[in-house]
Amino acid sequence: MNNNFKFTSQLKKKSKLCKRRGVADVISTILLMGLTVTGATTLTYFVNDSFVSGNLATASSLNTATKSVQLLAYDTRDSTTLLQLSNLDNEFGDQKLCGVSCTGVGLSDKIPSNGGSEFVMIKIKNNSINSIFLENIQLNNVLHAWDPQTSGVTLNTVQDLSSGGSYPHDGKFSILPISSTIQSANNEIQSGKTVNLLIKLGPDDPDISLNKGIRVLLNIGSMNPVEFLIESGNAR
Repeated sequence: MNNNFKFTSQLKKKSKLCKRRGVADVISTILLMGLTVTGATTLTYFVNDSFVSGNLATASSLNTATKSVQLLAYDTRDSTTLLQLSNLDNEFGDQKLCGVSCTGVGLSDKIPSNGGSEFVMIKIKNNSINSIFLENIQLNNVLHAWDPQTSGVTLNTVQDLSSGGSYPHDGKFSILPISSTIQSANNEIQSGKTVNLLIKLGPDDPDISLNKGIRVLLNIGSMNPVEFLIESGNAR
């Protein structure tokens, strides 16, 4: 009788353990499914248009290469005096940053007030111990090369290039040291230096509506580009 009782007790214990294991398996499965759904939802948010065109309170760094280059400010307004630089104006009132629409016949390389494409200003600092060489800048996957014709020339955005002005051609950029209107002689940014990047939109740039996200990639010659997200229409 005692043996039968022990055997019955052992069966009951095993049954309880099996039930507990079964419940634990169910809970684990539910938790795993929850994590999967959460991860998928987060990923969807990041790749969907609501993130690209959403309200970005600050620029977001997207990779570790950004540690070597710090984004200090940017100005993408449809406004005047970008980043407090006198006479650097976009055409106020059209509620967009004009690219392809302002590079057609008769508009090539003109300043915004004369119907030409508009500017984007980005201020960065080289935090690395070595100089970096900014090979190109991508705005929303559109490539902008450094304009060698701006080398050592004083910025002049009051006149068109054809009339004596001096600024990047359509689809290119120049580099301006802080507190200077003389554009850099080359695309080198020395260690610890802060500079302004002046980008002029070109024929490959779609017009950018205000309050839209702009993906910025700085190709500094490393394996991974420096990557930021900024917002059109805002000054930082």
